[in-house]
Amino acid sequence: MRSHSITQATTNSQYVDSRMQADASVNIFIGFSILIPMIVFAGFNLYKKHRAAVLSQQIASLEKLWHLNIKKKA
Repeated sequence: MRSHSITQATTNSQYVDSRMQADASVNIFIGFSILIPMIVFAGFNLYKKHRAAVLSQQIASLEKLWHLNIKKKA
């Protein structure tokens, strides 16, 4: 026996809810409002660590020069 298949045309219409679009934009806003302060905070901490490293290098080189000057005069 042969089976008869009946094909039905279906429409793929999508209902776009304006509330879904608003929710998506709110989610993006919340994401950026959390992400941007985290990036700023991380950048600030990295800058502070960099400045501390540079300052300690400068202090070390100045102390080295200071000890060299004492040795030359004495």
